[in-house]
Amino acid sequence: MHNIQAESPVLLVKTHAFGDALLCTPAVRDLIGSREAEYWVLTGYAAAAVWERFPGIERVFVAPMPPPSGAGGFLSLVRWSAGNRKILKSVKESFVFQGSPAVRRWVRYLTGSPVRSSGGKPLGKWEKVFPMIETDYAGYSYSKTAGVTPENWRPVFPVEETERGWVENLRLSEPLFAIAPGGGKNPRDTVPEKRWFPGRFAVIADRLSTAGFSIVLIGGSDDLEAAEETKKLCTAAVLDMTGKTTWGQTAALLDRCCGFLGADSGTAHLATARGIPSVVLFGPSSHETLFAEGLVHPLQGAVDCSPCYSNSLFPGCIHERAICMDAIGTEEVWFALQKVINENYGS
Repeated sequence: MHNIQAESPVLLVKTHAFGDALLCTPAVRDLIGSREAEYWVLTGYAAAAVWERFPGIERVFVAPMPPPSGAGGFLSLVRWSAGNRKILKSVKESFVFQGSPAVRRWVRYLTGSPVRSSGGKPLGKWEKVFPMIETDYAGYSYSKTAGVTPENWRPVFPVEETERGWVENLRLSEPLFAIAPGGGKNPRDTVPEKRWFPGRFAVIADRLSTAGFSIVLIGGSDDLEAAEETKKLCTAAVLDMTGKTTWGQTAALLDRCCGFLGADSGTAHLATARGIPSVVLFGPSSHETLFAEGLVHPLQGAVDCSPCYSNSLFPGCIHERAICMDAIGTEEVWFALQKVINENYGS
């Protein structure tokens, strides 16, 4: 157990996307293990599920970050900040695992503490920065910010017993394979170009079914349309759990699966955290910056303009259609899935 120093906690900051928060977890795990302190987290709604179950975190502050669009959204953040600033002033040091100058200044305003961040240039004498190199795996930057060197880069997302029990009550047919037809949307960015095509997911689902697997579709409420179209195009029966589960329930469901297929998404990061053999499809984004080497089997769209971004905002596609995702064919995906399944479950 850590010696708790309630009068001077350490604040860890990661707002915005669920998947991005998971990328921080190896560095946070090692930081908590290396220093005796009380650890708090400041996060946004989308990433709160990562930190509310994280071992060693004493308190989680969930702010309206990023603020909803319009004046009302900004005012909600102002009100939240005013209501929480007094207690956050007790923070002795802040680790900001992102580069946004606005977020870094906001944390300094809330805490008045020294800041270590993944930003570019220091915003003042109060900040020490560890700039993110866009072509490197994002976790490396986060580990430098935390001052640790993880040996294990698998993200951390524990599953609770109540979530395991929920899955048991579903009485699922096994072996089970998970497919996530959606993705491409988070609080910072909306990138439908990251999605593969429902018709192609349906082809793979039918082949997996013929091979003896039961298929479950997973994802969030933003993925309902993609899942519904995929299901309609399947000849095999599939269990559609899209939009019906929490992140914890999705993780427990993944634990029952032999494998995962999906595009670059929060669900793909969750499958990685749970150690599920995964084939992940990449078009505009880069697997080298978002997934540690060896944790997934990546398929990158083989076109000259891919990848066109990594850890920055999506610049917009120069084509009428995401030709990078179009370049990933069903035969290529099926071959990769067979390889992954045989490596992990073959005799």
